[in-house]
Amino acid sequence: MKKNRLFFSATLALLASMMVACGGGAAKSESKVENGEQQNAEKTDSEYSGMKIVLILPGSIDDQSWNASNNAGAKQCDKELGTKIEVVESVPVEEFEQTFTEYGEKGYDLVMAAGSQFDEACAAVAPQYEKTVYTIINGTKSESDNMVPVFPKEYEGSYIAGVIAGYTTENGNFATMGGESNLAMVHLLDTYEGIAVATAKERGLADAKANRSFLNTWTDVSIGKAMASQMIDNGADTVFCYSNEATSGAIQATAEKKAKFVGFAANKNEESDCVVASVSMNWANVYPWIIKGIKSGELKGAQEVGVKEGVFETIFTDQCSEECKKAVEKATEEITNGKIDFKQYFSE
Repeated sequence: MKKNRLFFSATLALLASMMVACGGGAAKSESKVENGEQQNAEKTDSEYSGMKIVLILPGSIDDQSWNASNNAGAKQCDKELGTKIEVVESVPVEEFEQTFTEYGEKGYDLVMAAGSQFDEACAAVAPQYEKTVYTIINGTKSESDNMVPVFPKEYEGSYIAGVIAGYTTENGNFATMGGESNLAMVHLLDTYEGIAVATAKERGLADAKANRSFLNTWTDVSIGKAMASQMIDNGADTVFCYSNEATSGAIQATAEKKAKFVGFAANKNEESDCVVASVSMNWANVYPWIIKGIKSGELKGAQEVGVKEGVFETIFTDQCSEECKKAVEKATEEITNGKIDFKQYFSE
């Protein structure tokens, strides 16, 4: 299937300046050769190889969604900076505090965990280990100096997905599903639905509407399939689901019922021909920035990253029209330049 890639990032100069501000970027000094020896050789990032870092994931790295994307970010860090990030996957909720404590006791420099569900456990443990920095990806709590949460503005990515959906639908009926109802999920679904419906109406579908369901699972493929099937039977022709492994079930139902699907968090285009495009979270752009900022000590307190920082990448298929692609380009520019008030979409 033909694909066109559009990377949601600001200029390379802007991203580079951010990294430098947070201790990033390998510095290169002028070189000269005297007596066959090179002087002032290029500085390398080997300083990061000595850091003790762990990434804790709530699910499997094979989920083709959130956990896989974060694992890819860690691997990019290892490649780019020479780190050796230990990845611990599928940690159950009841072991969050125990796991944070274990790595604090071991004297790790940085303990990262991917998911807002880690917030409370981090707040309970982090103050006890002041020499270890705790970073929750998708977290918001920063209650001690060694807590540096990094929150991806997922609603910026879902806005892009909503634009795509608005150009994909033929009847203006959208089915949206989330793994669980938390504030971040509500905001991203609010935004997706708001711009999808508005775009469909602009295209002449005056009765455009969105219906939402929460699966209360991130992993159960059968529940994702059953819910998507029901919503399509109720009239939806375009489906959006953000629920890790359960998303695959939603895609299966969408394919069987000849509807269309917009992927999110990872590239779903290869999973089925029903997927018209995917808005993938490109953590490979962000993890090195996090590590550099933590190492330098310049990254402190709660952080937010989004389209401007290169977190989101859209991957089109040949099912997307040129009109749709141009609309995505325009939306990306407006997000980058701060021209969109996302709070207008939030229901809470």
